[in-house]
Amino acid sequence: KEHARCALLLLRTLPPARHAALDHFRSVFDEQVSSHLSEREATGPPSTPTPSGCILPTLGPPFKPVGTGLEEVVREIRRVLTEFIRINPKAWAPLVSSWSIDLMGQLSSKYAGCHGAGGLNELLQLWMSCEATRTLMDIYTQCLAAMIGGCPDSCVDALLDTSIQHSPHFDWVVAHIGSSFPNTIISRVLSCGLKDFCGRGGGGSSLEEPFHPLGEAKRAPKIASVVGILGHLASRHSGSIKQELLRMFHESLGPGREQHQKAAVPFLLQVALMSPPLLAAVSPELIDSLSPSVLNQLHQHFSTFPREELENMLGIVVHLISQTSTGAYRLLQFLIDTAMPASVITPPGSALHDGVRESCDRIIQLLLLTLQKLVYNRPAPVLSDPPPRPIPFLDALRSHVRDLCVETLRLERKRFLWQHQLLGLLAVYSAPHCAAESLFFLLSLAGSPEELALAAQLYAVLGSCLPELLPAAAHTCVRQIQAGRLPEPQIAQLLHNLATVIQWDEGGGGGGDGGAASTMGEQLGQVLTRHLRDFGQLLLHRDAEVAEAACLLLAVCPFPLSFPPAHLSAVTRAAVHQFFQSLRGRRGTAAAYGTRLLTRLSGVSAAAAKAVLQQLVEGALRGCNAELFGGQGGLGDADELTTPTANPGAVCPEAAGGGELLWPPEEQCRATVERDLRICRRFHRHPLLFPLLRLVAAGRPALCYCSVLLRGLLAALLTFWEGCREAESRGWPWHLAASSALVVCLAEGSLIPPALGNVQEVFPDLAPFELRLLLLSLWEYLRENHPLPQKFTFRSDRGTFGRDFGGEAAGRHLGVLHSVLHRNIQRLGWLAGRFR
Repeated sequence: KEHARCALLLLRTLPPARHAALDHFRSVFDEQVSSHLSEREATGPPSTPTPSGCILPTLGPPFKPVGTGLEEVVREIRRVLTEFIRINPKAWAPLVSSWSIDLMGQLSSKYAGCHGAGGLNELLQLWMSCEATRTLMDIYTQCLAAMIGGCPDSCVDALLDTSIQHSPHFDWVVAHIGSSFPNTIISRVLSCGLKDFCGRGGGGSSLEEPFHPLGEAKRAPKIASVVGILGHLASRHSGSIKQELLRMFHESLGPGREQHQKAAVPFLLQVALMSPPLLAAVSPELIDSLSPSVLNQLHQHFSTFPREELENMLGIVVHLISQTSTGAYRLLQFLIDTAMPASVITPPGSALHDGVRESCDRIIQLLLLTLQKLVYNRPAPVLSDPPPRPIPFLDALRSHVRDLCVETLRLERKRFLWQHQLLGLLAVYSAPHCAAESLFFLLSLAGSPEELALAAQLYAVLGSCLPELLPAAAHTCVRQIQAGRLPEPQIAQLLHNLATVIQWDEGGGGGGDGGAASTMGEQLGQVLTRHLRDFGQLLLHRDAEVAEAACLLLAVCPFPLSFPPAHLSAVTRAAVHQFFQSLRGRRGTAAAYGTRLLTRLSGVSAAAAKAVLQQLVEGALRGCNAELFGGQGGLGDADELTTPTANPGAVCPEAAGGGELLWPPEEQCRATVERDLRICRRFHRHPLLFPLLRLVAAGRPALCYCSVLLRGLLAALLTFWEGCREAESRGWPWHLAASSALVVCLAEGSLIPPALGNVQEVFPDLAPFELRLLLLSLWEYLRENHPLPQKFTFRSDRGTFGRDFGGEAAGRHLGVLHSVLHRNIQRLGWLAGRFR
């Protein structure tokens, strides 16, 4: 302490001895720091022990170190130096600032392993609690404040040089000073860094290794210090840093710039290369500032650069873009928009130089090439190895897959080719989810065959390296639909596009890439068979366009070899519902799709054909559907009616089973009057039953099993005509038509011989009692010749069943017909020849 006070007295009285005095003060501050750390070790928390191997001077008892009295000497030194700086800053500030900053660097490095402090905040708390280092910081801050208006470069140069020499132990000093003078420090640090950069090569030789920033830091350590200081200040002063970087960039392009400012762009590229956080902070604002005029200035600025340097800087730009995540999609669109050829509608004042467009075009091509190398050179993931190095640019584009697909589908000259290639790289990089999403968006957003062809082209690129792409894409389609994330028009478009792709397998297509399209169509069809039930549910969708598109997709999609019965039943019910919906809505195209689908479902198996037929009949006789066929449907009828071939008892519940094949005498019909009237009433309400009977009749001997219905209808008609007192049967058109239709069905089903099958031709010209006589003769024939299936034999030459009426006498039953013809010979005589 005595020596320190002597040095202090010498400094006051003999200014030329200031260098010797300041040099002696170094040992005083050093001893005070050692004393402070010894006391901290003895009384400090156990969480920050002194690392092993670090030996601190033993200056006295643990709780009362000998060096404690040095704090008073340090404070005296502070008062003296502060007074000198205040009285004569021009003479004292440069000297004291250089001394204090150098001493802080030495102390920080000397005691770096002796305090246990880790992060920057802990270091700040440690050193600012020490009297010696806090005094040095205050003195330097006072010097900097005094010099800031005159020669700030010398202060900042000293700060940078010390930072280079003692980094990273000196970072706490830089952080504290930068926080006290952010604008000045940022501006001067960049200025000094630029001058040093120019002095070492000016932008050409200093960028020889653009992809190795550590190598550049070894050759130009001051730029590494610049990056470190700006990195420390970025958390609280990012706005000032961005503003200063942009200012430096634009000033380097303007007129009247200094010589060193011409190297600002290469310098900034090098800073960005060494500090990705700074690049992320400034890139969005930089893109905004690149107006056509600025781009033209930039092109003019680099027009004098050697070609080798330009290629080198293009490589740096491409590398920086590939490592950029902030605003990646916006940056991509800026490059594409700038690279696009000039349009005839380009507004005045925004014309870009052709060289700018060519440069952006080349940047995009180099970027795609670089990304391709990075993506396809990534090693296969192994659990024992660290994860592959990420590609920030592609990582940032993951959330913009839909936007990329929308831009690609615009089919605008070069734009869609670039973005389609980028989609493929992104899909491989972020497989499998991103690949499936890309294909899904292309399939759901494509609105024309040309646009849909892009999906096939993407699959052609990815199919070899992603074998599960189509199953994943199909699963994504189903998941997006079920989650309700797609608007109804887009669902319909997606289903239409899936159907179109499947049909490429049948008729080519795919926008000229027939091979890839056909392969995709075939494989997609096989994949979609796993989701038939999911698409079948869309047949019941409330939106008619969605239901129609689902019907088309199912109509062209291959069916599995083994169709689960539960799935088949669900799809069949939905398909029948959709078919009748299209009929009611008078949508011919949808009805055609429905017909095609039901035909395919009928071909799955005999049980499926029966189920389709049964549900079609039930649907045709139910509610509003019955009105389509001239019927009067109701809930009761809908519950009971079904196809006569499957269950005649549904029309007539008392005849369940359809086993009454024998016809009783006509007199016994009195016991079944109620049943017969019910059958007749339902045929009256549902005219469709007559065509259905004729359909059954065509499949001989199926009509035999409908004997209950035929007998009940015939009995009801006999009863009606017996009680009719009209002179002509034409007065009762429905009963007349029903009588004629019944005879036609009996004839087509081969239940009566051809001669009797023509009697309906005379019905319109007969009186009711005469018509009854003819129907009664038919009844008698059927009673004597029961309609049994055993009477039919298979005819191999025709492939159908037939009946031989040769052994069954029909002449006796024709007698009534001949009598009626004789009675009406003036009108019906010309028909006599048909009934011999």
